[in-house]
Amino acid sequence: SEFLSEKLKKINKADIPSNYVRAVENNILPEIKSRKGRIKFDDKILHKSRVVRFYVEPGTPQAKTQKDLDSVYKKIKRNKNYFFSAKDLALVESLKIDGLKIPKEIDIIKSAKKYDVPANLMGLIKNKESGFLALKIVEIIGQDEIYNLDPETIYFITHLLNQMGLYKFRNEIIISTLPLRV
Repeated sequence: SEFLSEKLKKINKADIPSNYVRAVENNILPEIKSRKGRIKFDDKILHKSRVVRFYVEPGTPQAKTQKDLDSVYKKIKRNKNYFFSAKDLALVESLKIDGLKIPKEIDIIKSAKKYDVPANLMGLIKNKESGFLALKIVEIIGQDEIYNLDPETIYFITHLLNQMGLYKFRNEIIISTLPLRV
């Protein structure tokens, strides 16, 4: 919610349609301390692995991230009980869009079918209504802390942002929700 509030503060009020001004004002939060702490990487779980550094540490080379992804994937592939979660899917889908080569054994399309993305939000993407989509995401998150969202919600939010091309916004969602912070 902090991230979304900060993004809403940056929007020029003149650019906001009059019927959305009240919604924007209601979702701007007063200044509060951030929950961000030191990240603890766990290479046994894809979305908590060092692969996330690509988003957390600006300037991380794509080649290093590719090497990390391949290494972590080898580890989780050996674990027969590993469950490919919605958070893993959100990370992998984002990495693919950012130009990394995803192991062929990871079938993003098949995995994505397990999770529903609301049709009304997909319609916003079809109509290229990025501002309204951002407001709907703010509404979905509401007053909850973003790191407390359930994995399915994290997946469909990142999926929507990937589809709309709102990568900076998506990256902030990934940074706030995927890594384990201590």
